[in-house]
Amino acid sequence: MSSRSFRQTTSVRAVSALPILPRLVLLLFLLVGSTASSAQVINEFVGNHTGTPDSFEYLEVFGTPSTDYSDLTLVQIAGDLGDDAGVVESIYPVGTTDGDGFWWTGFFVDEFDHSDSYTIFLVEGWSGTVGVDLDTTDDGVLDSTPWTSILDSIAVQDGGGDPNYGADTVLPISFDGEDFSPGGASRIPNGTDTNSVSDWKRNDWEGAGLPGHTGNVGTLEVANTPGSENGASPPATSAAMLHEFVLDHTGSDDHEFIEIWGEAAADYSNSTVIVIDETGVVTRAYALGVTDAQGFWTTGYLTDQLDNDTTTFLLVQDWSGAVSADLDTNDDGTLDTTPWSQIDDSVAVRYGAAELTYSSVTLELDFDGGNTEVGGASRFPNFTDSDGIVDWIRNDFDGAGFLGFPGTLLAGEAENSLNAVNLPHVSTFYRDVDASSDAALRTTLHQAIDDHLRYPYSAGTLDTWDILELADEDPNNSSNILTVYKNSTVAKFGGGQGPYNREHTWPKSYGFPDEGVSSPHTDCHHLMLSDVTYNSERGNLPFGDCTSGCGEYATQANNGHGGVGGSPYPGDSNWRGASAWSTWNHRQGDIARAQLYMDVRYEGGAHSITGAAEPDLVLTDNTGLIVTTNTNTSGTAYMGRLSVLLAWHQADPPDDEERIRNEVVYHFQGNRNPFVDHPEWVECLFEGACGLFLDGFETGDTTGWSSTNP
Repeated sequence: MSSRSFRQTTSVRAVSALPILPRLVLLLFLLVGSTASSAQVINEFVGNHTGTPDSFEYLEVFGTPSTDYSDLTLVQIAGDLGDDAGVVESIYPVGTTDGDGFWWTGFFVDEFDHSDSYTIFLVEGWSGTVGVDLDTTDDGVLDSTPWTSILDSIAVQDGGGDPNYGADTVLPISFDGEDFSPGGASRIPNGTDTNSVSDWKRNDWEGAGLPGHTGNVGTLEVANTPGSENGASPPATSAAMLHEFVLDHTGSDDHEFIEIWGEAAADYSNSTVIVIDETGVVTRAYALGVTDAQGFWTTGYLTDQLDNDTTTFLLVQDWSGAVSADLDTNDDGTLDTTPWSQIDDSVAVRYGAAELTYSSVTLELDFDGGNTEVGGASRFPNFTDSDGIVDWIRNDFDGAGFLGFPGTLLAGEAENSLNAVNLPHVSTFYRDVDASSDAALRTTLHQAIDDHLRYPYSAGTLDTWDILELADEDPNNSSNILTVYKNSTVAKFGGGQGPYNREHTWPKSYGFPDEGVSSPHTDCHHLMLSDVTYNSERGNLPFGDCTSGCGEYATQANNGHGGVGGSPYPGDSNWRGASAWSTWNHRQGDIARAQLYMDVRYEGGAHSITGAAEPDLVLTDNTGLIVTTNTNTSGTAYMGRLSVLLAWHQADPPDDEERIRNEVVYHFQGNRNPFVDHPEWVECLFEGACGLFLDGFETGDTTGWSSTNP
């Protein structure tokens, strides 16, 4: 393989001013050592692992730390003769390495033909396209090479006669003595490159190191380590945290619970929640198990197991004590015995001023300005832990969030939300938003709605189908949904192939085509259920007003809207032009506010929980900027037309249906569309008209609203 040169930051002339020995050492480094340090290699890849689909495929490049490699591209070429051999299956533009020299794609889904042969090239000056056949004669020789140079290559071969297109190294089925093709492999030691199979060791196919996979690393295998040192042990499961608790509520205490949050589908059986009273006696111990697909574990509802009194909750590892044990025999507030290996988290409530607690985070009667005992509390923002009382808000004592309870959710309180994100009153959700200027509003609003809890697009567990069939439910028939463009009412079918599908109102081709662990791809604030034909006809057209040569897509009369037709134009029909899709009048505002949300929610960077890179999504009137991306981007992607969306927002303000939809998605993702709650913020953020206060939804009454009782 070849290696790229890099600009010397220290000149030979400058070296001449040094004493002889240091000169020789530095010159050797500059003239010889620099080549090794600047080499870029394909360092690790995963194209297949246990489970369906392959949701955690990825590629990793290793090179000089903190270096921009945006002129490089990873190219996957099919290698099965008779099955698209030589066709470019996917490309991945490389970005900037981290401080340790690693760059990786992030996870993607089923982009590798895991039962076929393939070759991965790291090239400079890529000028080709996905889908092009570089070996039209299938003779194993590339007819065209749309790049200026190849820096590295690796091939996986599942059959002896398949071409490898001159790859530096080929990994056949039994390259290491195993009897099946490697699903992934890593250079061992990290970055080693002698163009030999001895540089490589296969990755654990059972997923050690991948999210939600325990794995089983064999003697010929290494763990999957995206973005980190190859050959390292899989990272230990991160410590869980106490996320919500209820020990007292109105009526009979039959909805007490304790909730833990940690890694998704992780085994926390070595952890226990210890409940200690005001004298240091252990009153309860709850052994943890495996978290669900979103990272939650709960006790389930308990009846009168938690005392309505001063209580300390400790989340500990390796509990070896017993219920009824007195851990503070002299009642001095210090535990005499600690039958555990470590404390991962703690929180306490104090009902009497002189009563003892055993946590540095103690919620007094007035910890939040109130004057009543704390019956339950929730972390907010979700999943944050600064070891302070600021992490907590009290739960509604009257049972908001519990089925069959009246609830009186007030500002400063949260719903009771077993096994789900914590849900503060809407005013509390926006408590840190500063609308004094457009810049301040964008910064603080992004922080408020960022890093929501992501659900999978399609899965055997709770996924976007489940959320959308609640969010887009027909108000007049809970067994049906209403489609966004056609306004047809259709019986729910639970997902899959049917009369409606999921519409990415911000087209996924503009910034996030791959699911993987991509947040915008599965964000239900912009996903909406659509008639299949109307979704296909809209395609990825930007939104706009269609004025000539337009095709009509009529609506049906349901829920008091639609069915009138498009005469006089535009009536209540959708219209499709050559370069724009015009949504019907009753849903124009909904569509507009969904796009405005995406513009503020996604500003680049990475998701704090999944670690996945996110795009910077920007609304524009410059349609020349609106272009498709073949893979998920961490750069900027555009959608439009901004001026039309702003007009739609004004013409079709939020109504109760849209507010209910916002509430449903909030109950799953834990974030809100702020422009449904505060339509006046659109003028501040996108038009600079700040300091005005219109009656945003925050001032409305949301008492008793929930995903099941909107």
